[in-house]
Amino acid sequence: MSRETKVGIIACSGEEIAAGTLTRLATRRVLEMLRPQSTVTLCLPLFLAGEEQERRFARLHPTITVDGCDKLCAKRGTEQYSGQVQVSLNVSDILGDRVAKCHRSARDFDRSDEEAVFLLAERIAAEVDSLSQAIPENEVSPNPGTTSCGCSCGSPPPEANIQLDGKNVAVNGLPLIFAHLHKQGLRPGPGCAEQVLQTASIYHEIRDEDRESYRGALAAAYEAYCRRQGADLLQLSPKNKEL
Repeated sequence: MSRETKVGIIACSGEEIAAGTLTRLATRRVLEMLRPQSTVTLCLPLFLAGEEQERRFARLHPTITVDGCDKLCAKRGTEQYSGQVQVSLNVSDILGDRVAKCHRSARDFDRSDEEAVFLLAERIAAEVDSLSQAIPENEVSPNPGTTSCGCSCGSPPPEANIQLDGKNVAVNGLPLIFAHLHKQGLRPGPGCAEQVLQTASIYHEIRDEDRESYRGALAAAYEAYCRRQGADLLQLSPKNKEL
């Protein structure tokens, strides 16, 4: 029988530690790539601030919390306002010493960070599968769009195509990645290629043998994006409006 079941995932919101960044990126990977049909994310800051739709979802549906440290803010906050969580994960228990090699900011990510995100995401996905199998057949979750608190972290990002060795390849989240890097002041050119590659590889799996091809293709796509942004700003300037 076909049914739609949803498992809620609440990730650590701490930005001052590397493990907090890992929880959020791994959660996004589960939602966007590994289990997009069976998961939704709940925004911890809004949850703690009193958002009733978030709290209601956690009361009525299986919920996984993913914490970045032993304070277990996500777990404790969820249980305080909604009830016992079905699964509580702690990054250090899963990754062990790997966490010490990871960076606090995704802008500094390297291969160690990427591997940590992949491992953590796989563990979350496995827990999602276990919970989904345990949900009674007659229990159907509402459409996540009706329970969303308006936090954009639960919405799958748009794709964009790049030219890779003569083929169109869709890269998940690329418009948002470009917008973020542009806002951070990254200028197009040879020096930007590695940062664009590392950021894109967080959301889009890139095999080692394909990294050089992706590096050039992403750099060219980012340069085109920046040119379009400059043209848009020029068209919107007061001087051009007068013309």
